[in-house]
Amino acid sequence: MPRTQSPALFCVARCVTLVYNTKAIDPQRSTAMRLFCLLAVSLFILSSFFANVSLFASEPIRVLSINVRYSTANDGVNRWENRRDFMMEIVVEGNYDFIGTQETLVHPDPELDQPSFIAARLPGHGFIGRSREATPEHGEAMMLYYKKDRWKIDETYQGTVWLSDTPDVPGSKTDPTAGCPRTVVFALFHELNDGQPTGRSIYVYNTHFDHRSENSRQRGARQIMERVANRQNQDAPVIVMGDINSGEQSVSVRHFLGDPITLDGQTWTPPYKLVNTFREVHPDATDVGTFNFFGSRPPGSEKIDYVFVSPSLTTLSAEIIRAQREGRFPTDHFPVDAVIAW
Repeated sequence: MPRTQSPALFCVARCVTLVYNTKAIDPQRSTAMRLFCLLAVSLFILSSFFANVSLFASEPIRVLSINVRYSTANDGVNRWENRRDFMMEIVVEGNYDFIGTQETLVHPDPELDQPSFIAARLPGHGFIGRSREATPEHGEAMMLYYKKDRWKIDETYQGTVWLSDTPDVPGSKTDPTAGCPRTVVFALFHELNDGQPTGRSIYVYNTHFDHRSENSRQRGARQIMERVANRQNQDAPVIVMGDINSGEQSVSVRHFLGDPITLDGQTWTPPYKLVNTFREVHPDATDVGTFNFFGSRPPGSEKIDYVFVSPSLTTLSAEIIRAQREGRFPTDHFPVDAVIAW
């Protein structure tokens, strides 16, 4: 909507002109006119404020984190070709602004290439991400999909880095006990409204921590929080999502929430902390396991998939999506989502 024809703004400008002209002709009328204009300006500011609040409240941000389970896994009846359509029904139905996928296999066979399969069913989304291996043509990837009509990706802040001491070296890992290289895909996004910038921006990170090494997970948590704390636009909020492969009381998860971490004999407390969206909505929930292993989830299993956000964002809802069809699951993790407001 064009802003150059605002009647309220025209009224304010007209008031200023009238005050100036009236002052030159009649000082008494000038005083009355000043009071009138003060009221007009106040009403303009209040109406603009409430209009913005209404606009922002009507446009929450919908986020999904989903471990899709790599397509070449020997899963029998749960193999990729038998569950991919069901999985994408859930993803599309959520109408998400941001979708972070883990274990997304890059493969030369189109039937097994998961990033392209997902992208083809999300035509309104752009995406970034690459394989965690040294070469991008094969291997598991962290992918980040985003609504193109609402978010413009910042060309200067986007990409994939490795959770190692050499983050820009593809395929690198520091902990020799880790099962494989681990990455985080990230970007800064600028909000659009009818194609025009709203002036608001948000940082989004999607990751998948190691399944074997707690040391590797803690190093990954510290590296991501360092990146978050050192982001260029300190006023822009943050979303961090992914499969952390650790329960809620683990050091790596608690570090995202602001707890200190000790590595190599040094303790580091992040100058910035996030909140766990699920616990904002469900503080007392106990059935929270997110690794379902296609229905064979052991009782009392822990929550290992998360959506963390800045404290400045309000969590409207956050769920563990336990959808199934005829006893079958879309993937071996329950997806987790969150709806947040500015």
